[in-house]
Amino acid sequence: MFKYLKFSLAPLSLVLAILFASMGDLYIWYFFIGFSAFILIGDIIFGEDNSVHEYKYPSILNLMLYINLPLLIILILVMVNTIDSQTTSSFIGYCLTIGLMLGGFGVNVGHELTHRKNKKFDMFFGNWLQALCWDNVFAIEHVYGHHKQVGLKEDGATARRNEGIFYFMFRSTYNEYKNAYQIEKNRLNRKKKSFFSRDNKFIIGISRSIIVSFLIFFIGSTTALFCYLISAFISKILLETINYVEHYGLVRVEGEPVKPRHSWNSNTLISSAFTFNLTRHSSHHEKAHLPYWKLKPYNDAPKMPFGYLATFFIAILFPWLYRLVMTKKLKDWDQNYASESEKQLIANTQF
Repeated sequence: MFKYLKFSLAPLSLVLAILFASMGDLYIWYFFIGFSAFILIGDIIFGEDNSVHEYKYPSILNLMLYINLPLLIILILVMVNTIDSQTTSSFIGYCLTIGLMLGGFGVNVGHELTHRKNKKFDMFFGNWLQALCWDNVFAIEHVYGHHKQVGLKEDGATARRNEGIFYFMFRSTYNEYKNAYQIEKNRLNRKKKSFFSRDNKFIIGISRSIIVSFLIFFIGSTTALFCYLISAFISKILLETINYVEHYGLVRVEGEPVKPRHSWNSNTLISSAFTFNLTRHSSHHEKAHLPYWKLKPYNDAPKMPFGYLATFFIAILFPWLYRLVMTKKLKDWDQNYASESEKQLIANTQF
């Protein structure tokens, strides 16, 4: 039963966030600090999870994904209902908490669902989760761009060696929108449709986020809209930080297949449970069509220097330390993981 229950941590966390948000004042800070401490310390206490299970009831595992959308909507509505009576300190707490929830259980769950390109029900939930986070074109560029170009210099979501995290965030975001625009334009051209067709996923995605923002302003206030937009911005920062650490410094020769060595992997139990096995990133990039519960731990893949979420926090709070630690990790990757053609590429490339 535990193999199912561990993936309930995300929706249960949202339920707690809703409860604490409804109480207002400093309670929102109690949740934010407690939640952040738990996921950081939890990886240390509970260690790694290298288990591979057979699941007879995948509908339960899918429910753990779908339920995040209504719970996030409820959390935002609670904020809309309470934010006008909060202090400046509490306002900041709401922004950080909702941003963390959107980044962890909006963008990430939306990522899982929008990989299921041929399942309309899953795509509906996935796209609306992305829209809540104002990351409306991620489903286009990530699926049809990043997964094909990972490790290449052209890939905006692969961080280069010694690249600063904030510069990467700007570069990655710019490339995300530019590539999504071009991918969708090419798709519509093949179907002999105008870019301004009502089938344009690029425009539809942005429109969804605008609709969400308008509704928050309409039923709430300028303060509620401001809080929501800051939260969405924070969720974007979280996404780009995850992008930064998942492929930092790794290279691939164009034309060669994507292998487990082209992602930094982690198998820590708490991070895996909270992120629906996004930590098993090597397996995800090798077979992106697999649902999260079928991803393999791949102990022989290059490993993150710390637990998944600990690596994330170090990268965003102490980027100089992260790059210093990764210099040693990349030397190991060059020697023990890189193919001969990749070693030649590294030798001939200025980083």
